[in-house]
Amino acid sequence: MKTVLRIFALIILTGVMVSLSSCTTDRDNRNETEEITVNFDKERNELRGELRELRNDIAREIEKVDNRLERAAKKTDKDVDDSRVELEKANRDLTQERSRVDKTLEDIENASENTWADVKVAARKTSQDVKTAFQKMGNELEALFDDNDTQD
Repeated sequence: MKTVLRIFALIILTGVMVSLSSCTTDRDNRNETEEITVNFDKERNELRGELRELRNDIAREIEKVDNRLERAAKKTDKDVDDSRVELEKANRDLTQERSRVDKTLEDIENASENTWADVKVAARKTSQDVKTAFQKMGNELEALFDDNDTQD
């Protein structure tokens, strides 16, 4: 009889230990999920802010180019015509880059936690590509603007 009671007590103890360990695991899983959600939101907000800033920079540059195009439209000089062609190309390129940033921002908005890893990599690559192209165009436009300023 004592042996049966001991076995019964061990079975009960084992059951209690198993149930306690599963509670801890559930709590740990909840904490991990909350942490992943916080990281997802934080990363998404940071990347969204970076891309919005880049889009605003591009928009300001487009505005400058548009202003130059308006001034160039009023003149009928051969050099101005060449500059106008370059400004129109820059305007198209900048508009295209802004569209890429807008598309990436849309992808970020539509991303879920499951797709975030892929979206984040693509968004960072787009951001770097656009920044590089924007800097290159900025240097070309600066040289063009300097040339136009000397002619004004």
